[in-house]
Amino acid sequence: MELRHLEQVLAICRAGGFSGAARALQVSQPTLSKSIARLEAKLSVKLFDRSGGAAKPTAYGRFIAERAESLLNSVAVLTRDLEHLVQGEAGRLRIGVGPVPRLVLLPQIVRCMAERFPHLNLETEQEMAAALLRGVEEGRYDVVFLTFEAAEPYGDLIRVKVAESEHIAVARPGHPVLAEETPLGPRQLLSHPMAVSRLVPSFRRWAGELSEAEQAHLQAFVSDDFNLIKQRVMDSDLLTMGPRLVFEPEIGQGRLIPLPLTWHTRYECWMLTTAERWRLPVVKAAAEAAKLKD
Repeated sequence: MELRHLEQVLAICRAGGFSGAARALQVSQPTLSKSIARLEAKLSVKLFDRSGGAAKPTAYGRFIAERAESLLNSVAVLTRDLEHLVQGEAGRLRIGVGPVPRLVLLPQIVRCMAERFPHLNLETEQEMAAALLRGVEEGRYDVVFLTFEAAEPYGDLIRVKVAESEHIAVARPGHPVLAEETPLGPRQLLSHPMAVSRLVPSFRRWAGELSEAEQAHLQAFVSDDFNLIKQRVMDSDLLTMGPRLVFEPEIGQGRLIPLPLTWHTRYECWMLTTAERWRLPVVKAAAEAAKLKD
């Protein structure tokens, strides 16, 4: 008995006849009938009672159909996993990132993946959270990296936390804000012009209702590129805020000064993927690469 026989018997049982099964299998009805007739002859049993265009499975037909479904599912999973294994290590990995992962995690992910899978083609793209999540669901990305707050509504995706950090504000050395009492509350922070990226929901809740002046300060410089944001802050009296890990190099060099905030929700970066792609070794390797520290 071949796999195609299992598919045929199962299709006939599901369709209730040879005509519907032939359409589902995309073969002609005479071809399907001859194949089942040869199988019945080989097994010396009758698999279907045929009458009035219908086909009712016999005890033997039901037995094969019941076993066929699980066997065919196992074969499909095995085939898919093997394809993923081959295509993953010698194919491509499509990565989508938000602004923070683009700056902090993506370089080490690319470096580690290139070392471990030298024949793997990598594609990366930066987008905002909604586009990233649509992309991984639609198959445009294999994995995406973004803040947990954006990922919360997408509970059917596999998610792995790869980084976390406290939220801080930063200013250039000598900025007047350094004379103020810290940690800064929202009114203190927003009394200064800001350079910002996307504002997450927990910040908006912390900031509360904004005055016209505060709203204007939040729009002083807006970008999804944290390198540009940091440069503007170092060159001006703008402040910015975000995960401390974004500013660590400049803090270590004394080019930016950290300012604690009363905003206590920690930044968390998560890798999201589908359950199917999570089977790929390269996807699990990407999650591990994102956790590595230099």
